[in-house]
Amino acid sequence: MASTPLIIYHRGRHGKVGMREIKENTIEAFETAVAEYAHMIEFDVWTGLCVSHDPGQNSNAPTLAQALNAIGGLSGVNVEVKSPKALKEALAVIKSALNSRLFSPKQIVISSFHHASALLAKIMMPQLRAGIITDGVLEPVYLKWLRKHDIDNLHIEWMNVYMDMENDCRFRDYARSLGFAIWVWTVNDREKFEVMKKYGADAVFTDRPDILK
Repeated sequence: MASTPLIIYHRGRHGKVGMREIKENTIEAFETAVAEYAHMIEFDVWTGLCVSHDPGQNSNAPTLAQALNAIGGLSGVNVEVKSPKALKEALAVIKSALNSRLFSPKQIVISSFHHASALLAKIMMPQLRAGIITDGVLEPVYLKWLRKHDIDNLHIEWMNVYMDMENDCRFRDYARSLGFAIWVWTVNDREKFEVMKKYGADAVFTDRPDILK
């Protein structure tokens, strides 16, 4: 268990930063996160390799390649694949970044709410960590199945931590026994962060690293 969770910049460093108002999922947001020495930055990828939280084409959104180039291996990245159709293209871009030594494998995590995409990513690029995202406390039989298929991370919503604590942390303890890392989204205040520390979360995703760091 981590004594202090890793803080992951959710969609880069956005919001009010000094005198600037920075939009999420932009090159500026990623470069600012790097300037703040973020250990890891999270962002979403849709069809067309568009970096955006929501579906639909956005001509102003950076591409996956542009985001990786902006971060340049100075921070790790959690690439959340939202579209199953984007997975193979996204992995091809990531493979190119690895081949050019822009990033090392240990700096990249692939995650998805679409669990089949996370499973396929792990098959196609086993050197990367893969995580499934869930808004629920998963049953032991499913946890065991995911571990059998080499999933590394469980990314759970912060409310699930409170649920599990009310159930004597049985989900956490069984997940730990199988070797999973537990990452929690999205923690935006200090009170919840202290609960995540007590729970033993390995990492938290946040829009407010300025409050948590």
